[in-house]
This record gives sequence, structure tokens and C-alpha cells, in this order.
Amino acid sequence: MKILILYFSKTGHTLEAVNATAEGIRAAGSDADIVEVHDFEAAAVAGYGGIILASPCWSGSVTPWGVARPVLRALDGLQPDSLKGKRCGGISVHSKMGGKTTVKCLGNLLSGKGCEDYRPGPAAKAGVPFSLWTGPSVGAQDEERFKDYGAEFVA
Repeated sequence: MKILILYFSKTGHTLEAVNATAEGIRAAGSDADIVEVHDFEAAAVAGYGGIILASPCWSGSVTPWGVARPVLRALDGLQPDSLKGKRCGGISVHSKMGGKTTVKCLGNLLSGKGCEDYRPGPAAKAGVPFSLWTGPSVGAQDEERFKDYGAEFVA
């Protein structure tokens, strides 16, 4: 199965999670393409059996969404049924709290585009609030959780 991992990362922490997830997918014998939201073309989704959205948690502890605006804009380009029949997933990185809420919201957004098979992934803590500086990276234990998620996603 060929998987598209669509992500946004301001400080690089979400990209760390994406790379670990892609490593797990590839270790399980499937293909994974990593695409940053600014380079995303909605028509490309047709060439994939699945899609994983990766978003940092933005204000997830004080808003019901917490999904980064660039991810929301990328999804706006998808037609309502463009994900019908595709496996979908979501992962997140947060600096304090709210990552699980972001993962849940990614599922709701993907369902709105026709996804019927959503598989929520992990959320990990990295960075610092408000991204004034980079802060700590995704830890080794969390990287393993993202790798495991990638492998299970394609199983």
C-alpha cells in the first residue's frame, strides 16, 4: 500500500514524528511519500491507498480544534468524497497538552472528506509553548511509538 503523509511543521518536531512514522511504514514493506502542506496538490490523493495527516497542536488546550491552519487550508482543496475507500490516520506533536484532541479532530476533518477508515495515531510532547525557541525534540520512546503506528497502519 502506498501512503501519503501530509504534514506541517514550524519547528521541525512534527517532521520528526512524520519521519519515524514513514520509517515504520517502510519497514513493514509499504511505500510512504512525505509531502509538506505547502507542496500539496489535492489531485495527488488519487494515487494513494491511504493518507496520514500530521499537525502540531495549536492552542489545543484552549480551543476545540488545535489543528494548524496550514493543514486546514490544505484539506480545503480536497473534494468531499476524495478519501472514500482510503485508509486515513492522524498524528500530532504538542508542547504542553492537547495533542490527543488534535488527533481526534484530524479524524473528524478526514471523515468530512469521505474517509470511513480512520486510525488515530500517537501524540507526543516536544518543543516549548508558543515556539519562541525550538526546545526538546521528540523523545526516543515516542519515536518508537510513531514507528509502531506506521507499521500497524499498513498491516
